[in-house]
Amino acid sequence: MWSYKDPDFPDLIDCRPVTVVDDGEENLVVWLAPGTRMLHHVLEGGADIRTIDGAARFTSPRAQAVRTWSGSGILAVFQPDTMYSVWFFETQTGVRDTYYINIEQPYLRTANGIESTDLILDVVASGTQYKYKDKDELAAAREACVINDSLHERIHRAAEQAIAAFQARDYPFNAGYEQFQPDPSWPTPDLPPETTWQYET
Repeated sequence: MWSYKDPDFPDLIDCRPVTVVDDGEENLVVWLAPGTRMLHHVLEGGADIRTIDGAARFTSPRAQAVRTWSGSGILAVFQPDTMYSVWFFETQTGVRDTYYINIEQPYLRTANGIESTDLILDVVASGTQYKYKDKDELAAAREACVINDSLHERIHRAAEQAIAAFQARDYPFNAGYEQFQPDPSWPTPDLPPETTWQYET
C-alpha cells in the first residue's frame, strides 16, 4: 500500500494498492496499474477538493472516498531519506518519458507498505524542460498556516535538488525506467477488505 497521510486530517488517507517492482537499500519501485481502486480525500459533502480555492482548500472539513485510477498506469520510484518521489508517465505507447516529481516527506515503512505526507509542490519534466506545478496551492497552504516558513524552505530546496538530478540525469532518470512494461500476468491489487469510505467518485 502506497499511502499519504495529512496531519490535519489524521483519520483519512490517500491509499493506492500497488505491485512492488524493486525493493532494495537504494530504492523502492512500485507499479500502480490502470483500474486500481484507491482511496482519496473529498470535501465533507463529497465534492472534489479542487472545487474550492485559497486557504479553504486546506482547512475545510473532508471525508473519505474511493475512485478507480483511469490513467495508463504509473511507475513510481522512492529513495530513502529523499523529499521527493519520481513518477514515470506514459506519453506514447510503451514510452514513459514524462517525469512527475512529487515533493513529499521521506517515506516511512509500515506494516503493509509505505507512508508519506504530500507537500503540495510538484515538478513536471520532459526532455530538457521542466516546470513547477501547484505553486499557487503552496502559497494558499502557507496562508492557511498548514505550511510554515521552515517547511516552505525545505520544500523549495527539495524541488531544486530534484531538478538538479533530472538535469544531470542522476538516478532514477538514468535507470531506463522509460521502457518499463508491467508483466501482463500481474493481478491488479485491491484495497484491504476492511476498508471503508463515505463516497464513490
